[in-house]
Amino acid sequence: MTDAPSAARDQPLIAIDVVPMSFTASDGLRVATARRPYDPYAGLEALPGVLLDGAELLADGARRALRTKTGIDAAAVRHLAQIGAFDGPDRDPRSAAISVAFVAVATAPTGGGPAIWRRTAVRGRPDQDDPSLPFDHDAIIAAALDHVRTRVWRDLPLTRALLGATFTTSDAALLQAELTGVTPDPGNTNRALRTNPALVRSDAAAATAPRGGRPPATWTWTD
Repeated sequence: MTDAPSAARDQPLIAIDVVPMSFTASDGLRVATARRPYDPYAGLEALPGVLLDGAELLADGARRALRTKTGIDAAAVRHLAQIGAFDGPDRDPRSAAISVAFVAVATAPTGGGPAIWRRTAVRGRPDQDDPSLPFDHDAIIAAALDHVRTRVWRDLPLTRALLGATFTTSDAALLQAELTGVTPDPGNTNRALRTNPALVRSDAAAATAPRGGRPPATWTWTD
């Protein structure tokens, strides 16, 4: 039996916060923030977030946060996944609020925009020389990285979103190093890719082939 409604009962706000994430061989693993135009914490960097509209689906709220706060539109989002809920009476100074957090693997827009992309540190902050983010956004970024770290290669849509349709052995090794802080053994990496039924070796020559040397193996997905 549910509780009877009460006019005096306070209900927390529902917020949506998103961790935009991208990976390329040239830039590594990066997370985006944007400067807040309004109080609280006006002028500080924070994750893109919105309050959920009454009839809005959670994923739609996440896409709206990306579009309005960072300029990342739906076409740039390769993968969107919910990573958990964050609560606590002091997480937002305006009112009690529960945040439903997402990670979005996206293509970083070119030509500028409000998003500020920074290389991701293994411990969970985009740049450990920067001050902490407001609200509990540091904890949300750490949870997003843990989500990706524990699911990469087990979650093929997530892994494909990070590596792209075609990637090299060195790309896969770099992604693993970015997530764990440990450079994987080259032989183990090659063996894991060669025996993965979701991958097939591509005939495309890698653009990053060393001068006069053998280009690294290039891989694509079977479907």
